[in-house]
Amino acid sequence: MKIYSLLVFDWDGTLMDSKDRIINCFIGAAQDNHLVPPDPDHVAELIGLSIRESFSRLYPDKPSEMNSRFVRSYGEYWRVKDKTPMVLFNGVRDGLDRLRAAGYLLSVATGKSAYGLKNVLLETGLAKHFVYTRCGDQGQPKPHPEMLQKILAYTGLSNHEAVMIGDTTYDLEMAASAGMDGWGVTYGSHSRQKLQNLSVHKLADSFNDIIEHLC
Repeated sequence: MKIYSLLVFDWDGTLMDSKDRIINCFIGAAQDNHLVPPDPDHVAELIGLSIRESFSRLYPDKPSEMNSRFVRSYGEYWRVKDKTPMVLFNGVRDGLDRLRAAGYLLSVATGKSAYGLKNVLLETGLAKHFVYTRCGDQGQPKPHPEMLQKILAYTGLSNHEAVMIGDTTYDLEMAASAGMDGWGVTYGSHSRQKLQNLSVHKLADSFNDIIEHLC
């Protein structure tokens, strides 16, 4: 088994089951801006990208000012209007404890906003586990490798000492662009078939599967 020093996790669809809330917030933001509500399956396929990039893919003919209004509306739904429950995937809380105790450095690279990630880290009590985080509104979004490059620079580690773990092709494409190994999880937004079509070092069917291979 290959030993890594740094484990970089995606958030939505990898650590937390938040798909239903994300979909509901997209639909609500679309309705508030008099847009045709997007297909839920299409939204699910875009989870992992920034909200701005997702809007561009859902509504490619709409102007940039509409994109900005949509992002604001989505934020209102996420913070206040939508109360769809979100839960950590089975094994995540204990698994992160085990990984940190085993000496791994843990980080997050997510399409969420910095505000959104800060809040969910506080709500879950998981902030203590992560030495550094990068979000979709702090620079180039996935699948651009900038998030991972920033994390590597902060930790002082090389790309060969780290692995990106995520549930979407965007995560794996980002890892490949950064010269890092990519592990896919099959319980999130993208199917096993989509993930295995990319350069993936491992596919995990549960978070406990990840722990078994690393601890």
